[in-house]
Amino acid sequence: MKPIANTQKRFAIVYDADRVTDPEPQMFSPEHWKAQYAVRGSAPGRGSALFLDTPMGAAVLRRYYRGGWPARFSRDRYLFTGWERTRAWVEFRLLARLFADGLPVPAPWAGYADRSGLAYRCALLMQRLPGTVTLDALIAGQKAGPALFARVGVCIRRFHEAGVHHADLNVRNVLVDEPGGRVYLVDFDRGRYRPGSPVDGKANLRRLRRSLQKHWPMARHPEMGSAWKALLDGYHG
Repeated sequence: MKPIANTQKRFAIVYDADRVTDPEPQMFSPEHWKAQYAVRGSAPGRGSALFLDTPMGAAVLRRYYRGGWPARFSRDRYLFTGWERTRAWVEFRLLARLFADGLPVPAPWAGYADRSGLAYRCALLMQRLPGTVTLDALIAGQKAGPALFARVGVCIRRFHEAGVHHADLNVRNVLVDEPGGRVYLVDFDRGRYRPGSPVDGKANLRRLRRSLQKHWPMARHPEMGSAWKALLDGYHG
């Protein structure tokens, strides 16, 4: 991976020169890819992630959108304090470090931000992990057994031992390679990486448990209890 920064007056792009050549702002426009008939689907949530077929390979384009009460004032704009502090740039740099250190994350390809006055918008283009589905999709399809949850626990422990804090660990940010069973974590917006400083994962695990209970309430699915135990066994194993 060879990160390069291209900073202009109104926009800036940081990208992996080993993967991307001559990046342009249109690469980060959903309308551009729709016009190319390159959109192959979208991720659940706020509608901010598109699955693309690009000349560089299968990709995910995620634009950054606000949630909760801040979205009432601005859906996709943030206060500008410097290109390297924009959310896409920060996540690109973080993913690049995690990927280089061998952690199971998608490879970042390019981060983009454009500025208007004191506000900016941004987007991230990254590798689409082949053959993967979200943990919540496996739960919905009744394909998530104790063995899978144990692997999820092992994966989360690996990140925590490496010094990685995930800011929003939920069932949609855990991907599983169905053919091979490998587990990945995605969406590291606002995440942190401090190599050599293991993370106390209690808050992450509580967040994931709340997400599981939302998608898989124990009142209707008592098997969630055994699944969570398997995850903790994998995590502490």
